[in-house]
Amino acid sequence: KYLSLFSGVEAASLTWEPLGWEPVAFCEFDAFPSAVLAHHWPEVPNFGDVTQITEKQISNLVILIWSYLALLANIF
Repeated sequence: KYLSLFSGVEAASLTWEPLGWEPVAFCEFDAFPSAVLAHHWPEVPNFGDVTQITEKQISNLVILIWSYLALLANIF
C-alpha cells in the first residue's frame, strides 16, 4: 500500500498493479491528471495539495512515492 505524491496521471501504478501494490491515495491538484486518476482508480482518494495531508489520512500507509520531476516542476 502506497501514497503517491505529485501523482500526475500515475503511470507507475499501472506497472505496480500486477505486482499486487495498491495505492492508498494520490496527491494531485491539476485538473486533467486528477480526472485521469478518478477514471482509472475511482475508489482511491485524491488528497490534492500535498501540504494539506493529515496523519489520520495516511495511517495505513506502507510506502511513500513521488515523482521527482513533478516535484521539481512545482518548486521552480
